[in-house]
Amino acid sequence: MTLVLFVLVAVVVVISGRWVAYYGDVLAEKTGLGRSFIGLFLLAATTSLPETFNVASAALQDLPDIALGNLLGASMVNFLLLVLLDATHPHPIATRVSRHHVLSVGLVVILLSVAGLGLHLGQQSNLTLARLFAALLLPLYSVALWISFKWTQQNPTAQPDELPHEPAMTLSVAGARYAAGAVVLIVAAVFLPNLAERLAEESGLARAWVGTFLVGLITTLPEATVTLAAARLGAADLALGNALGSTMFNTLLITFADVLQPMPLFARVSAGHFASLTALLGMSGAVLAGLAYGSGQKIGKLSLEMWGIVLFYVVAFVLSIAQP
Repeated sequence: MTLVLFVLVAVVVVISGRWVAYYGDVLAEKTGLGRSFIGLFLLAATTSLPETFNVASAALQDLPDIALGNLLGASMVNFLLLVLLDATHPHPIATRVSRHHVLSVGLVVILLSVAGLGLHLGQQSNLTLARLFAALLLPLYSVALWISFKWTQQNPTAQPDELPHEPAMTLSVAGARYAAGAVVLIVAAVFLPNLAERLAEESGLARAWVGTFLVGLITTLPEATVTLAAARLGAADLALGNALGSTMFNTLLITFADVLQPMPLFARVSAGHFASLTALLGMSGAVLAGLAYGSGQKIGKLSLEMWGIVLFYVVAFVLSIAQP
């Protein structure tokens, strides 16, 4: 019965998440932010709303492993979406995007590294520093936004592509539809963490694994919607920017989850999350290498860096499920 309810709630999250993602992007366009740095980050934040609501719900229900696992798992799925884009095009994605994404990847690595250090301190029961490192993610994310904004000002021609929308739609209509989808998403997200916890108990699966590889997959489907739409339009820059922006935003949400916990989040979660964090750093390194090298060759359907992403994901999957 728990599995049936979990699937039903997941379907609601998918439908409402796609709705919110689409109309959030419409808002970015209607307000004139669609081709700017702010529009890019609004899209990333919008498609991460399922993670935001689910993490808040999990933290308030005292389910720290589900909360952190959701964020890390969603970020890994963002990288897997790049693998899909690479596989469905004759040329590697690294040869079809602007090199300015190197900056974004570097910022992702910094945020993930700080999160990893915080997790280490939490596992060592250093509560004060664990909370401090979780709090540091907020100012670091703000600095990342500022750096990206300054770069965009200096390189005005390197703007991401946009997804086309209904030109006749007014700003008020788009806002109302966005709000309606967000309300449904919030309601569904309230139930998802508790169902995931019950599913972990009934199936015997590790909580960290359920949060990372099951809940994380579901809440990332809005990103998948935008990425696949971008792929159909050949907008590789938008797809990569959304994946990296969503990963940065998900890492920021660790601060949000930590604040909602009575004790530091990093001190209350399973050590199994180390595998996910390390895999994310490896995936980021693979993307960075691809952007720097820019090889036009593939091995089978994928470029070498995308095979690296797949390998890191599989290893994290296996290691996480083996953790208690």
